Amino acid sequence: MSPDKAQKSSPIHSRITVPQKYHRQPVISRLVSRYGLTVNITAASLVSGSETDGWFDLELSGNPQQLTSSLSYLQELGVNLVQLAIANQIQFKQQSQPFPNPLKQIITNQSETLKTQWKKEFKARISQDQTNRLRLQLCILKHYYQTPIISQLVSRYGLTVNIISGFLKADMQDDGWFDLDLWGRKKQLYYSLSYLNKLGIPIWPDWSSTVGHKFLE
Repeated sequence: MSPDKAQKSSPIHSRITVPQKYHRQPVISRLVSRYGLTVNITAASLVSGSETDGWFDLELSGNPQQLTSSLSYLQELGVNLVQLAIANQIQFKQQSQPFPNPLKQIITNQSETLKTQWKKEFKARISQDQTNRLRLQLCILKHYYQTPIISQLVSRYGLTVNIISGFLKADMQDDGWFDLDLWGRKKQLYYSLSYLNKLGIPIWPDWSSTVGHKFLE
């Protein structure tokens, strides 16, 4: 058995609640970029601007040191680890939540158009020599619930991803969605959007919110 396999832990399932003051902090993104975890969000409820806590059900994969360090980081932030267990040994009790996103009804009839429009807007709006923020809405289709899509945007493309709001039911009966802020260079953003497009994930970039900052060399 190789050393890497020997150190690999079974995935951990955790439900975390995120205090309102951390709603605009890239907490999930940091679990990937700082601690090298693979993080799959299996359920979520986070409302932008709400004074109530948001919550995520996470499947965390990594070696024991990575998992220990990441859980310590969450606790230091004041993120509440409501439930914690080895994968497949618990099932979370899901509360019924309304789907707050009015765009849900237009996912089907606009997705094909959006697949072809984003490249033109991208070239016009995203700067080559700056770090850019791009806000977008992303639909998590039911058959991608087991794919750590947001985690891969961080690990594969080096983006910082902040989850502004989102809703994902654990029963996989409906598509879910997330509003995201993506921070990165032009190439990082381009290849990440190409990746989502290749998967067939519907996205709605908010080009009016695009912000660029000069890199300090």
